[in-house]
Amino acid sequence: MSKPRPLFSPFLTRSLVTVVLSAVLTACGGSGSPETAEGRASSAVAGGAVLNSAELAAAEKAAVAADASPSPTPLDELPAGQIAAKSAYVSGAVARKALATRIPVYRFYNGSTGAHFFTTNTTERDNIVATLSPPFSLEGAAFSVASAFSPGLSPVHRFYNTQTGVHFYTISESERANVVATLPHFTYEGVAYHASQVAGQGLIPFYRFFVPSKGFHFYTASEAEKDSIIANLAATYSFEGIGYYVLDTNWQAEKLPHSGVTASKCYQAGSDVLVACSTPEASNLNPLQDGHRAAINRMFYSSVAGQALTSCVRSDVTGLIWEGKTDDGGLRDKDNTYTNLGGGAATDTSGYVAAVNALNLCGFSDWRLPTRQELLGLVDYGKAGVAPINTTYFGNTALVDYWSSDVRSTDNTRAWRVGWAVGGGASSALPRAGTYAVRLVRGDTPSGTRFTFSTIVYGSDAANNVVNDAWTGLQWRRCEEGRVWSGSACTGTESAFNHEQALAHARGESGWRLPNIKELVSLVDLSVRSGSSIDPAAFHSASVSFVWTSSPYVSDPSRALNVSFDAGASFNEGGSVYIDARTFTDAVRLVRASQ
Repeated sequence: MSKPRPLFSPFLTRSLVTVVLSAVLTACGGSGSPETAEGRASSAVAGGAVLNSAELAAAEKAAVAADASPSPTPLDELPAGQIAAKSAYVSGAVARKALATRIPVYRFYNGSTGAHFFTTNTTERDNIVATLSPPFSLEGAAFSVASAFSPGLSPVHRFYNTQTGVHFYTISESERANVVATLPHFTYEGVAYHASQVAGQGLIPFYRFFVPSKGFHFYTASEAEKDSIIANLAATYSFEGIGYYVLDTNWQAEKLPHSGVTASKCYQAGSDVLVACSTPEASNLNPLQDGHRAAINRMFYSSVAGQALTSCVRSDVTGLIWEGKTDDGGLRDKDNTYTNLGGGAATDTSGYVAAVNALNLCGFSDWRLPTRQELLGLVDYGKAGVAPINTTYFGNTALVDYWSSDVRSTDNTRAWRVGWAVGGGASSALPRAGTYAVRLVRGDTPSGTRFTFSTIVYGSDAANNVVNDAWTGLQWRRCEEGRVWSGSACTGTESAFNHEQALAHARGESGWRLPNIKELVSLVDLSVRSGSSIDPAAFHSASVSFVWTSSPYVSDPSRALNVSFDAGASFNEGGSVYIDARTFTDAVRLVRASQ
């Protein structure tokens, strides 16, 4: 846990030593009598639950009201402390955004006082284990929170009671102010972490109890523990309800737009004919094909504060706002093309960005060229014979290549493009002196620590064989199929599968599946200059092979989508999205998620 820097450790010795010194008084029930000053203080602390409940109710009301607003503030634009629209909590957008800052909270039990202590600070945790055990016993990671501000979340405040040596936590600003004003023996230690005042997907209730005989609170994010205390300790533990909502430690949320492949387009064994994903034939081959997951993160869009769709469009999955295009021969006409050299010329993407920002399009002046990954997010790979994009929201789309902001790492005269021709969605690098179309975007790019590691039993793999991606909520096996994670690298040679074999193999690995095109391409690291185009620390010694996806090429189902990972190739450059015959043999990297 941290207060405004420095860490809590300077206060740690005083506060926790006081816990030990005050243990005798607390154990004897010295704070329990309402006739004493401490008893009256306990009553005041207990009454704070009313303030907390009222503030949670007000936050819920504010979230619902924001949803009803004709122009709710987009999640990425929320200032610290502002409640998001209710739909952002319900959809899991708030929890997804917080994945980049999600950290565990460690719980200790104090055998002398019967109270619990929480910290996110590993230095504080280790110091307690080393110097104050007993009476403190580490009970492990109890729940998760955000380590810093994340849109839609609020600060949780930490106090230290100098009389009892016990800590108190509240998300309520009114309760915090009341404690500061009326309880001088409570020392404010700052913001402990960030949590939510509003319920939603990826968030779980954090319950609070008050123990009048001891004058302190008990907290838990465990539903079972809460129920057990209510059933067995109601005489001594007064249930105060929900204190706030913390991040679900086990929740993995995908925030990549779906590929667009529909539930009517799945493969069956022995055939290139696409059938309904609900048929036994499709499920027998693989029940987690791209089309089986068509309802997860479907590409939904909306207008922006009443603006015309030819001006701007919001992606409801990513929160990005995209430039609409016109068909009037003006500055933003769909048929205009530009070089991508930089320098600010009116005929270059850099000049176009400056011109659109000067217009203050849709009230914004922070438009930019999209990354290749962002641009691929718009592609609807489920469409055949028409432009692969939602033409209701992106009506004026030229069927040509569109520039991204990404320059090829091994040749800075080339930049990455995404093709929008009929049956498109392919991506490779083109000479920057060429002229191609542009669609601008605005919004935050992912930030914070992206990859962490965990262990899932898989064949002969050593520990930490799984990569957790905080930017997408996906979990990846560190090695391609056929290879083994040794603990420091992938050893052996990857297996080669034709596309049907790849689907069949993935079905046999419980909990895992073949990624769709947008999932697999999200792993591409375009900054890598040699070897495999993937993060070399997270995916050490990765193969440079082509890798299959579960996504069919719906215009010709005898072909399917794959991705090249050879950063050094001159033609099949690493990161390119290709369409290959299903009879070709490629590598497989498996993915999993909670949905």
